[in-house]
Amino acid sequence: MDEAAKSEVEALRADFKKISEDLKGLTKTITQLTAKQAAESVDELKQKREQIETQLRKAAGDARTTLEEQVREKPFNTLLIAFAAGLILGRGLGR
Repeated sequence: MDEAAKSEVEALRADFKKISEDLKGLTKTITQLTAKQAAESVDELKQKREQIETQLRKAAGDARTTLEEQVREKPFNTLLIAFAAGLILGRGLGR
């Protein structure tokens, strides 16, 4: 091989080495970005879960308050409903 061809081969090797290093750097950057996005998504999901838990607790508290008020206002009706529900469940589970 003449000197010009050897010089071009060396230049190509250097270019390939540089491209390989650049690809490694890009791969590392993409991995870091993906991990960061995943962590942000997890944080968002945790916040949404906490909001839903808060809403469910409030709804359960409101339902309990409403039920307690109805029991205080109409204790006899509540007792009859509970008795009927017990009979239905007893017959259904007894079979």
